[in-house]
Amino acid sequence: MNKISKDRALAALVRTFFKYFLTGIMEGKDIHDPKAVKQTLLEHYEHVAQVYNREAFYAIARMNYEAAEIENALRQQPATDLMQLVRIACRTEPFYQTMVEEYKRHFLLLLEGRLATSEEAAQYTPCPEAGLIDEPLAIDIIDRMAQNAYSEARKICSANGQP
Repeated sequence: MNKISKDRALAALVRTFFKYFLTGIMEGKDIHDPKAVKQTLLEHYEHVAQVYNREAFYAIARMNYEAAEIENALRQQPATDLMQLVRIACRTEPFYQTMVEEYKRHFLLLLEGRLATSEEAAQYTPCPEAGLIDEPLAIDIIDRMAQNAYSEARKICSANGQP
């Protein structure tokens, strides 16, 4: 079975979240218009981290733990908020810091009114100690992030009376 580095998979996961969340929030708007992207981000600023942390917890936990392991980790380190859950899911501080850097990087690009280019996406934050993940599992996790990010964005729009 092919394996890829977890830091590369994590970078793809974060990039995927921002791409599909933005796509869902901007349904019917021009996603290539920087001004529209910035305005949409301002309108939904509070939702970005909330949805990201909820979806990232499950995705990153699948990258780093078996089901029984994450349950045990959560019993040992009770979390009081979503960000703490994500930190636990990351398993190590270097992996958590890598995730934070990738999140910041992609969030800042949205503040510029755009998503990462292919070249920018290839220059992700390295975390060599993160190890490897089975490629099919990484693909499944990233695909689910795309579906969930888009779906959650559409729910937000529906709740706000937007098409």
